[in-house]
Amino acid sequence: MKRSILTLVIITSIVLSLINTQKVYSFYSSKDDILIETTLDSLEYWIENDYVNKALRIVDRAEKLALESNNKKYIARVFRLRSGLSMATHDVDAVKDYLDKATILQKYVKDEYGDIQLNNLWGLYHKVISKNYDRSISFLERAIDLSQEYNYEEERIDILLNLATIYYIKQDWENCYEISKKTIALAHKYKKNLRLIYLYHQMGKVCSNTQRYEEALAFFEEGEKIIKQNVDSTKTNRFNQALYFAGIADVYNQKGEHLVANKFYKKYVEEQVKQNDYFLKKYSENLKDYRELQLKDKDNERILIENQYQQTQLKLNKYLMISGGVIIVILILLSLLQYKNSRLKTENNTFLRQKNKELLEAKIKVEQAFKQKTAFVNNITHELRTPLHAINGIAHLLEHKEPNENQRKKQLEILQFSGRYLLRFVNDIIELNTSDQSTKTRLKNQPLSIVKLIGTIKESLKFFIIRENNNVFEFDLDDKLSDKIMGDSDHLSRIIVSILSNASRYINGGVLRFSIKNVFSTDSVCNVLFSLKSKDLHFSKEKQEELNTILQENRSALFTALSDQSNQSTLELVIANKLLQQCDSRLVFTSSNKEGATFSFQIPFDKELEKTNQKEFYSKSNEEIKILVVEDNRINQLVTQKIITNYGYQCEIASDGYEALEMTDKNSYDLIFMDIMMDGIDGFETTKRIRKSDKETPIIALTAISESENKEHFINAGITKIINKPFEPVVLLEQIKIAISKQYI
Repeated sequence: MKRSILTLVIITSIVLSLINTQKVYSFYSSKDDILIETTLDSLEYWIENDYVNKALRIVDRAEKLALESNNKKYIARVFRLRSGLSMATHDVDAVKDYLDKATILQKYVKDEYGDIQLNNLWGLYHKVISKNYDRSISFLERAIDLSQEYNYEEERIDILLNLATIYYIKQDWENCYEISKKTIALAHKYKKNLRLIYLYHQMGKVCSNTQRYEEALAFFEEGEKIIKQNVDSTKTNRFNQALYFAGIADVYNQKGEHLVANKFYKKYVEEQVKQNDYFLKKYSENLKDYRELQLKDKDNERILIENQYQQTQLKLNKYLMISGGVIIVILILLSLLQYKNSRLKTENNTFLRQKNKELLEAKIKVEQAFKQKTAFVNNITHELRTPLHAINGIAHLLEHKEPNENQRKKQLEILQFSGRYLLRFVNDIIELNTSDQSTKTRLKNQPLSIVKLIGTIKESLKFFIIRENNNVFEFDLDDKLSDKIMGDSDHLSRIIVSILSNASRYINGGVLRFSIKNVFSTDSVCNVLFSLKSKDLHFSKEKQEELNTILQENRSALFTALSDQSNQSTLELVIANKLLQQCDSRLVFTSSNKEGATFSFQIPFDKELEKTNQKEFYSKSNEEIKILVVEDNRINQLVTQKIITNYGYQCEIASDGYEALEMTDKNSYDLIFMDIMMDGIDGFETTKRIRKSDKETPIIALTAISESENKEHFINAGITKIINKPFEPVVLLEQIKIAISKQYI
């Protein structure tokens, strides 16, 4: 950073005569440059070490020197330091002003370190002041990339620490965990023990919040080791050790080991008491030294009084008065210290009582959660039985040959509809309470006929909604509904059936009218309003408030829909509302004694584009495409092989990984479908061995294991794509076409 300013003195009357404007030059010797950089280094040191008052005393002088130098690099640097000081003093407007100025100047100077710090400061601004964490993450990631590009490794530690803290605030535990691990490695390398103490505590809290309790305890133990290695009697070490005890206590509390948790809570309190005792001891020692000094002064005064009694009589009286005042002050201070010590003990006792109260409340919450879980399982069982009832009913009808082939086709359509409904319901239940957006099901964007879909739902109602209450369903479809729209029919049917099923349970012998209207249309978008209304449907005020709260607050936990044993059907509305959020919509609920109740929602559908005559050109026909299915389950073999051959492709079966290796050595395949969980060698190991000799053939995993939890294994093995079981045949066909097209188009 120590660079001198290269100055050029050009004083010629010829140049001045060629231009009409005057330019004022500030010329600085190398001595002036050293003065400016020394001042800026000093200012930066005081800011980094949190000596704000000292920094404030020299910042004006530093800015004056930088401006007088007319060096943009110096000016940009002092503006960055100004913004950091303003952030420390909570001067929000000044932070933004100086950052804007520094950003403008940075465009005109080549300062690698300045570029890194500027992005870091913008990240801190959006973290601390604007609370825009996404923008903060963007700036901090930019700062990290620059530090890697310019090889500023040690400076990267604090930037990574800021980024990990933001993910912690956002409760993005996975990213916080990964970034903190990288930061810990760098902090160990450069022996940044204070950072490590903070990072291990944060990692412990992250693991605690994600129920990885043993890992959390391991991180807390690592942090404690560093604290013990650096143990002195400072406030920082004792304060950090107290935090670690509190963190460990929280882990055992969550694990249900309340006795162990109480043990660490006790250690936490004891550490706090030690910290306070330390300060009292230090303060008492200072008072003792001060008192000894006063006694020595008094001895000197006595000697002077004996030798010069008459001359020093007046001075002696004066010193006696001063000594009396000091003693009074000391007594007052000792009284205050005693009072504070007593107050601290009272607060600690209050703290322990509060913790005991919290433990009791936690026990009550666990018992309530168990009751809610029981109600939840009962409700999910009901939801699963609904499509299974339809499947069993249609299967029973298909056993008897009907003379009407159209009726059999309708029954098959209902059977397929029920199967898709059941598959989507299982996926929805898994997705509703997950925070990982990458695992969310992507909605299909296929041609959709609302009229045809409603017809299938009408035919399926007698199977999906058991008519114990003898309700009548009426459907009102707008004549202006377009059949040329794009959407996900399975997703939409889940929403509609959930709402119809829920409303039907509240009415006995009533009429439910479901209407679909075209609200407005453009060349590209068709906005459709769906509403279910019944004058026979009424809710109490308490029930209305509960439903509105659940639908408006966008809660993720399904248990919020289970407030009591008689409220099982509310879950269907929560599911419907969650599904609507993926369509950029939400469920609206109104109720009155006169008009009854209404559930409504709007969905904007894209209009179907005019199809052009596009053909798929492959160097091979379907009959020439050879596909290998590696699967150890006989039923899955038959089903998968039948689906593939129905589309006109060749299909061979390998019953385990060893057989798959033999077949791939002898034959060439255009595509391989690989099961993962197999006896012998699993799908990961089989794929790795195939990849040693074949890097090109697409290998698609057909598996029931989670993609997100095993992502690294899929990548390391060389898996091209993952399809989760159970799957729809159309999904399998789509992936076959994609894989083949990449090889032969």
